[in-house]
Amino acid sequence: MTETARDLEDSAYAPPHDERPRDHRRRMRRRRRQLVLLVLAMPALWMVYGDFARRGARILEFPTKYVGSYVGGVAQSLLFWGVLLYAASRRRSRFGSFAAGLFFLLFVVIMGSESAFHAVWNVYLCVDGQLHSKNVVQSIVGTLPLLRPLVALHFLMAMVAGAVILRTARRVVRAKGLPFWIVSVALVPAVLAASTQIPTSYRGIQASPPDALYLHGMTGLVKEALDITNESPDLRVQRRKPEPVPELTRKPARPRNVILILEESQRGDVVCAEHDPRCELSTPWTNAIVPNRMPLLQLRSNASTTAISISNIWSGVRPTESRELLHSVPLLWEYADAAGYDTAYWTSQNLMFGNAREYVQDLPISHGCVATNLDPEADLDTGANDELLTHRVEREWGEMKEPFFAVIHYSNPHYPYVYDEELAPFQPAKKDHSAAENWHFFNYYKDVVFRSDMAVAELVRFIRASDSGKRTVIVYTADHGESFREHWQMGHTSSIYDEETRVRGWIDAPPGTLSESEEKNLRAAKEQLVWHLDLAPTFLDLLGVWDDPKMAPYEARMMGHPITRPERTLEPVPITNCTWVWECSFRNWGLMQGSRKVEAREWDAAYHCFDVLADPEEKVDLGERRCAPLPDLARELYHSMPNVTPPGRPKVDWGK
Repeated sequence: MTETARDLEDSAYAPPHDERPRDHRRRMRRRRRQLVLLVLAMPALWMVYGDFARRGARILEFPTKYVGSYVGGVAQSLLFWGVLLYAASRRRSRFGSFAAGLFFLLFVVIMGSESAFHAVWNVYLCVDGQLHSKNVVQSIVGTLPLLRPLVALHFLMAMVAGAVILRTARRVVRAKGLPFWIVSVALVPAVLAASTQIPTSYRGIQASPPDALYLHGMTGLVKEALDITNESPDLRVQRRKPEPVPELTRKPARPRNVILILEESQRGDVVCAEHDPRCELSTPWTNAIVPNRMPLLQLRSNASTTAISISNIWSGVRPTESRELLHSVPLLWEYADAAGYDTAYWTSQNLMFGNAREYVQDLPISHGCVATNLDPEADLDTGANDELLTHRVEREWGEMKEPFFAVIHYSNPHYPYVYDEELAPFQPAKKDHSAAENWHFFNYYKDVVFRSDMAVAELVRFIRASDSGKRTVIVYTADHGESFREHWQMGHTSSIYDEETRVRGWIDAPPGTLSESEEKNLRAAKEQLVWHLDLAPTFLDLLGVWDDPKMAPYEARMMGHPITRPERTLEPVPITNCTWVWECSFRNWGLMQGSRKVEAREWDAAYHCFDVLADPEEKVDLGERRCAPLPDLARELYHSMPNVTPPGRPKVDWGK
């Protein structure tokens, strides 16, 4: 054949010998319309392709009602992107250029944010992850760490795809018909507005395309920022900007790894903190695995709110510090990393709740996961099943380089609880909130703790059987307790009574991992009053950096003392559910010094005073005078805390 490539191309569009010119032109116009429609559908097709690449197997298993939701969302995306791209395809037009810039910007931000967010968290960004943000600008990109290579790659891919689609549209579509183009221009604001109002299926299964989830989430955030809605009146965790920690010299008393096992909502009186051969409480599994552990029987949380509690444990600074300090102070991982430790954070907690992901997303860790990495449909409150967390840690444990520091953070004892009838020895049990069924509900809760303890014990057994486990010190506690009408409340965050703050704890150290003095001091702490604020100094001592001179400015802000040393915390200790990490949706706070505790709730006109050792059930209010000067110190301390009084309740000026 002597035809050139151009001849071949021309021949493809030339009419067959038996086709009339009019029919040929009609056929070519039809093909061009099909090509134009295909180009206009490219943005939505790109999104659907990416979605199926990430979670295609799950989409194909959607129940029927969710298939309808997803298909409807795709139709919405076809219209949204198609109209915008058609308006952007007209050349030599100012508005066409404006529409082109708007298309490219929206495409890169939405597609890049959602694909990068999914790469990090295994779910898409939605209203749950946007609503509590107080920084609209950072939220435009999901408050993602843009300099992280994985995140930057997804935004780069979105840029390339957006540029290719836009260039193709301006070469192929080239909206020439002025009436049609004017209609498309007029439709742009309409489809933008409609896309922010159409409901999405955003929680659990997430049966909506990622672009719809993004637009819906940003709409919810903007409404909050403009006070159109009031679904997030209280401050929730914001993204940290940690202070740099200089290189530290580690000198632990013995070579060792250190880990924290942190349970959720586990009140102290359901835990066998000290080894008990019979252990008729809810933790028989861990009780059997670590018989030589050193118990902390008078350990108390400094809050009954998870976000505040973990801030206390991991930073060591007072919860009453400023918002700026609480979001900039280094956490244990930053100190460990500065001392050359490998670090990890594994949790079954769903950190989409209340922006919690922002508190940990910038940690210097080599390994880690959150609930949505374990199960993308994890419940927002109870998280992923705790056994999934144990299995994840077991798979990655051998990859950690010694020495290492890690936190394993469980979740299932959080209300509404993960319950298994086959792992429920405490009977009769019933999930019934009524006062008449309170004891049965408490049994239900104890069964939930029993089930979670089984997963924790499996992890501890695995660690102790590993080679590195022979050199690993384990510290165990819970973030807070849980109340069952001991006073007036149910659950947690509603008070600082002991049922919500006394948590117990224990430390298990293989032979040779503690010095003689460290073990002596830990055993002496069995019945001594210690607090979560003492744990950060304890970890820093176990990591061997507490005596490093470069730690002095950081230690000066910590009120606690290493439990591995003889000195104890004797000054008034704040216990509060109102901080600038997590504002109090229900105000309650107090102070504790020795065994004396004062506490107040938002409607109280005076502080209640208790001696928790003489009166462990806190039934006898001794009056403010018996706890002086704690009430006056508390009033001085808490007057600047978040001050929210629900409608219908008397407002109390705690600044006086």
